Amino acid sequence: MDGGYMNTMYQEYVAQNPVVLQLITGLGVGGAERVVLELSGYLPFSGIHAVVATINAEPLMIRMLEQYPKITFPVHRLFVQKNPWSFIKGVIKLLRIIHTENITLIHSHMFHALLLALVCKIVKPNLQIVFTSHNSEFFWLRRTLIRITKAMRDADVIFVTGQHPDMNTARTVVIPNGVAVDPTKVIVAKKESARRIFLFVGRLESVKNPIVLVQAFAAMCHQNCELWIAGDGVMRAEVEAEIDKLGIKDRVKLLGIRSDIPQLLTQVDCFVMCSLWEGLPMAVLEAGAIGLPVVATPVGALPELLGDDCGYMVDISQLQNTLDNVLNDYANASLRGKRLRDKVINRYSVENMSKAHAALYRSLISNNIASDLE
Repeated sequence: MDGGYMNTMYQEYVAQNPVVLQLITGLGVGGAERVVLELSGYLPFSGIHAVVATINAEPLMIRMLEQYPKITFPVHRLFVQKNPWSFIKGVIKLLRIIHTENITLIHSHMFHALLLALVCKIVKPNLQIVFTSHNSEFFWLRRTLIRITKAMRDADVIFVTGQHPDMNTARTVVIPNGVAVDPTKVIVAKKESARRIFLFVGRLESVKNPIVLVQAFAAMCHQNCELWIAGDGVMRAEVEAEIDKLGIKDRVKLLGIRSDIPQLLTQVDCFVMCSLWEGLPMAVLEAGAIGLPVVATPVGALPELLGDDCGYMVDISQLQNTLDNVLNDYANASLRGKRLRDKVINRYSVENMSKAHAALYRSLISNNIASDLE
């Protein structure tokens, strides 16, 4: 049979059955990790086969995967460590996965995944690369590397127009994160408890500003309330010390890393986040999906999400006043939460997110095939 005809048949098969590799640094408990697993689970509904690969093997990976008991896509671990030989072995293993799984496009999530994907592209020039940073800020070296590798990427996915424009490649598509929402589900009002509860979800690291959050909470005029902190990190001891220093140990709960965030959200009265920078946090979307009031700093895609009185966007210096305002007029806070729920249902569903990604992948793969056949 004619080789050109066979090549055309293969190209048509690839176009009809594209396989996309979702490559991420790790699968610990976090927002970007949630996006990768949610997206991979929904892509088959759009005719895209998904494969997931994680660069390292975090101890918390099992806890993350436990939240997705019905995974139907392969999950590979590269076990890359911080030394050159381990990196080389990781590249070799990834190239094998690309070959055996018939990968035509890699969607790299976060910086380290991008580096590994670009090395693979050097070896296999026809491999297509899509990049999502999942963040709005980078240190100068990473920013420079992302900027100078624009030409090697086929598309970048950002969460909101104007997100780090100097770093983006020519084809940049706005696709916000999405969460599972049920528009028919009635929001059940929580019973009035003795104390209103604020919830923070995130890593205990400087970028998340946990010390500032604890200090703002301690300074509130309202004292008959609690702060729940779900997460862990390098600043845990410092946060514990600040809680002790401020004498609020009886009103602050350090919950550690949790795999039941959706359940926690139904037990609290307000979600709060005072990060220095963000992308589009999944926890905020989940809070919005059930109509929970949200207080957050105006970073990343949060101004667009919480705009139109769908939440409270505050400068850090006004955090304490805003938390008091939520309790002073909780009816108004609840109204903002309902507006946010409507916005999440209409614009930030996981179905919309996966369909937009599938359309991007198909467009890139079709264009690549057309170029090969010319």
